[in-house]
Amino acid sequence: MANQTVVPPGGQFVLPPQSNDSLLAFRCAPGFRPYLEEDAKTAVFVVDTRIVYDWIDGTSPISLPSNSTNSTSQSPSNAGNVTVTIKVDGVHTTQSVPLGATGFQVPLDISKLVAQKTPYHVDCTASYRTPSSDTQKYFANASLLYLPDNNSSITKTDLRTGSLSGFRPFIPQGFYIHPIPPYDNATVFEQVLNRTIELGLYIIFDMRSNYQNLTAIADLVNTYKSLPNLLTWETAHEPDGNSDPLTAAKQAYDLIYQMDGYHPISIVLNCEDYNFSPYVEGADIVLEDAYPIGINATYSPVWKTPCTPDFGHCGCDNCKGGLIDIKARVQTYKDRLDILGYDRTKTVWTTPQAFGSGAYWNTTPTGQQWAAMDLISFNHGAMGSMSYQYPTTTGNVTTIEGTATNLTVVITENIQPFLVDPRATFSVYNYQGVDAGLWNNGTTFLLLVANTANDQVIVPWNAVGLGQITNATAQVNRIFSVAQNFNVSSLNFRPGGIGIYTVTL
Repeated sequence: MANQTVVPPGGQFVLPPQSNDSLLAFRCAPGFRPYLEEDAKTAVFVVDTRIVYDWIDGTSPISLPSNSTNSTSQSPSNAGNVTVTIKVDGVHTTQSVPLGATGFQVPLDISKLVAQKTPYHVDCTASYRTPSSDTQKYFANASLLYLPDNNSSITKTDLRTGSLSGFRPFIPQGFYIHPIPPYDNATVFEQVLNRTIELGLYIIFDMRSNYQNLTAIADLVNTYKSLPNLLTWETAHEPDGNSDPLTAAKQAYDLIYQMDGYHPISIVLNCEDYNFSPYVEGADIVLEDAYPIGINATYSPVWKTPCTPDFGHCGCDNCKGGLIDIKARVQTYKDRLDILGYDRTKTVWTTPQAFGSGAYWNTTPTGQQWAAMDLISFNHGAMGSMSYQYPTTTGNVTTIEGTATNLTVVITENIQPFLVDPRATFSVYNYQGVDAGLWNNGTTFLLLVANTANDQVIVPWNAVGLGQITNATAQVNRIFSVAQNFNVSSLNFRPGGIGIYTVTL
C-alpha cells in the first residue's frame, strides 16, 4: 500500500568470499537419477575437478605446479591428475582424472547392490601429488538412488547434462496445462488425464495447493504415481513470494521420494533474491518465472507505489523490464546452485512470459520476444521451458501462438540434440547486448543468438567463437531467425533480433 512502512525482507543470498590461491572444487554424482536394476552394469559416476577462486561449497586449497599454464582458469594445463576412488556400500572403483575436468565419467558396476527405495551413501575421495611430492586429499559425498525395475512411468534425470530422460534424453517444452488439485469432479479429471495420454502429452502434477499438507501429498502420490505420462511432481509454486514456511518444500520433497522416487520434483520461485537456499533444498528442478515484458520497473500500476529492492510489486521482482532480466535470472539461479554444491543434482527451467495486457503488464510479448526468452534461457543453462498461460491470438507468425508452432519443432530437432549431449562443449558470449550460446558436438556447432539491446548491432564472427568462418554460404546453416541475418564477416541484428544456426568449420 502507498503508506505502508518499508521493512527490508532479509533472506538475501550470501556470495562466497574470493581466494587469492587455487581451490579444488571436487564433486561427484551418479550419471542418472534414478538408476534401475536394468542399468546396473553400465552405471557411471560424473566427476568434476574444477580449479576455482571462490570458496564455493566443498572447495579446498590445492598446490598447483608453478609451470601450469592458464593457472587462473578452471582447467589449467600441465596441472596433472588426481586419483579418484568412489565407494558405495562395498562396491568401489579407482581411476585417474585430469585436474580441471568437468563431467568426467567413471564407470561403476553396481549390480551387486540391492535395488531399494532408500538412497545409498556414496563416498568419493581424490588424492593429488603436489610438486613437492606431498599428497593432498579431497572428499565429496553423493547420493545414489538405485531402484527396482518398474513397468509404470519413469522419468530419469541425466545428471551429466541436467536433461530429463524417458526412452531418450529430451528438453521438456510447452505450456502449463496441468490441473491443480483438489478436483471438484474426479470423473472429469480422469477424462482429462486419459485425453493427455491419447495426445502424447506429459503431465506435471501440480500440488501447490496441497504441498504443505503431508497427508494430502501422500494420498495424491499413491493415487497418481503410476500415471504412464507423469513427467514430474510440482510442489511449491512461488513459496518465496508467498513467504511459505522455509522447510515445507523440503518436507514434501522427502516424503515424495520415500513413496515414489521414479520422478523428479520441481518448484517455481518468484523472487530474485529471497530465501533461495532453503527453498531449493526441496527440488530437483528450479523454475524461474521472471515476467519482464510490459512492466513499469519502478512504479506499480496495481498498488500505486514505487518499486525498490525492499518494497513494492511491479510484476517482476528486481527487474529492469526487458530480455536482459531473463538472462540475469537464469544465470543467477545457475550460479547459486553451483555455489551451494548443487550444480549436478539440481537444474533450472525457464517460464517464458506468454501473457500480458493487464495488471502489471501493459502488453503481451510478441512471438519474437517469447522465442528470445527461450534462447537466452538455454544459453544460460536452462534445461526445460514451460510458459504460463497460452494466449488466444490470431496465430500468425508474429504472435506467440504462431511462433510456437515452428519453434517447438526447431527446439526438438535442432537444439535438443546439443543440449542433451554430455560430450558437447559449451561457451557463452556477450557482445554489445547480443547474447550468444555456442555448443560443439565434435563435428558441428550450434549457435543461439538474441539481441537484448534496443539498438542495431553488428557482431563479428570471432566475437561468438567462430572466427574461422571464411565461407559463410557453405559453413553457416540458418535454422531460424527474425530481425537478424548474416554475411561472411558478421551477424547483423535489428533490435530484439534472434537467430538459430548450425556451423561447420
